[in-house]
Amino acid sequence: MDELNINPNAPDQTNPDYLFTYSVYSGMGTYITDVNLQYWNLQNWDMYFATLGGVDAGKEYLANDGKDQYWKELYSRSLINAHEVLRLTNNDPYLRNKNLLTQIWMTYLFQQLTDLWGSIPYSNALKGYPDLNYSPSYDRQQDIYTDLLIKLKNAAAELDANKISFPGTSDPVYAGNIDRWRAFANSLRLRAAMRIRFSDPARAQQEISDLQGKPMISLNSMNAIFPYNSDLHNPLFDLDNSGQSGGKTYPSKFLIDQLKSTNDPRIKVFARYTTESLLIGAPDYNGVPNLLPANDAAWNNYHSDGSNVSKIGSWFLRQDAPGMLMSYAEVCFLQAEASLLGWWNGNAQQLFADGVRANMESYSGSGLTTSEINNYVNALPTVSVENILREKWISFTYQNGIEAYSEYRRTGFPVLTDYSGNPVNQTQFPKRLTYPSSEVSLNSINYHNANAEQGPDIASTSVWWDQ
Repeated sequence: MDELNINPNAPDQTNPDYLFTYSVYSGMGTYITDVNLQYWNLQNWDMYFATLGGVDAGKEYLANDGKDQYWKELYSRSLINAHEVLRLTNNDPYLRNKNLLTQIWMTYLFQQLTDLWGSIPYSNALKGYPDLNYSPSYDRQQDIYTDLLIKLKNAAAELDANKISFPGTSDPVYAGNIDRWRAFANSLRLRAAMRIRFSDPARAQQEISDLQGKPMISLNSMNAIFPYNSDLHNPLFDLDNSGQSGGKTYPSKFLIDQLKSTNDPRIKVFARYTTESLLIGAPDYNGVPNLLPANDAAWNNYHSDGSNVSKIGSWFLRQDAPGMLMSYAEVCFLQAEASLLGWWNGNAQQLFADGVRANMESYSGSGLTTSEINNYVNALPTVSVENILREKWISFTYQNGIEAYSEYRRTGFPVLTDYSGNPVNQTQFPKRLTYPSSEVSLNSINYHNANAEQGPDIASTSVWWDQ
């Protein structure tokens, strides 16, 4: 008779596999946050996209509410569910791989959060259950990076291919492949180490030296990709089909001009011929200028219907276009930069070329030919930090706005310029995102403590690694 009091629809135990799947899916953001934060903010700031018709003077870098929603989604959906996986798998040797994969995934998410905001709730975060701590203190970014690097190193070393992992359907990224997750962890560690190159060069060099010889993402088939599909569409596909772009996602003039200047064949992947150029029989690409005020007379040269500017390349507008977490190309560019510093045992020029080739070959089915790829790679200039960062910036086009935003702040490359060719005003370019209003009202004491240490909660306050 006691069994009659058990509700089968309210289980008291949760399968960690389901929680991990949900954490990965929710960690990719939603349509609202991807469009508002990634496309209309970060990728406009980094000049992948531009707004047809211009922007209001003084509001060129005005962040919208997408940033607040992204913070909420990562903490209250993705990270909290991942944290529960840690709790359910903790101290169980049989489930150790699942615990470690979750740690790697959480470091990926926490690095994005701290890169965007600086100091964030970290060591005391996610303790609403069972600790009932709903007002977590903030950790300094320097301390967060130290812990992220330790976690990635330990997780990569401890993963055991002979033990169980998440079953394929529960792991959208690598289908439970332990070797791929180990390579991803090491690659993320390389990314984090290079991020602190200027703020803590000794630690960066130490981490990179220790990574020498360890497995990393070394083929395009190993790329860390989120598999958008017919059920969960790539956000650019939904944005394009919804008609809600508001003219904010046209390929920028800066991007198109960069590609044209080097006869880069990827231009046909990133953009389409303008409608007007096709009508007159002279196919051409044309981008929309960034940072041009709405009342500027130069807009007389641009049609309001967009007929004389390019639209996003169709390769990116598929419902199953991949969501890139980290690529082989990025690993090559990181290694090339480290090699120039003498921190990595490899030929910087070759690594530079390998990164470009890897990126070009990743656009499978786009129409890029082997001949076009070979010609472009063979004509690459001598390797330099600026050339590496320029090619890395191109490789992030439309796919990785957060990483592009972080790398531009870290290095200042490529040198972004306005319509007149002048470098962007660095006193106006956002150095970070401001905290959500919910932190001000619900976590006020810790919010003010963080600002007292990091600096005012304004966009011009730099994060630690960007000092």
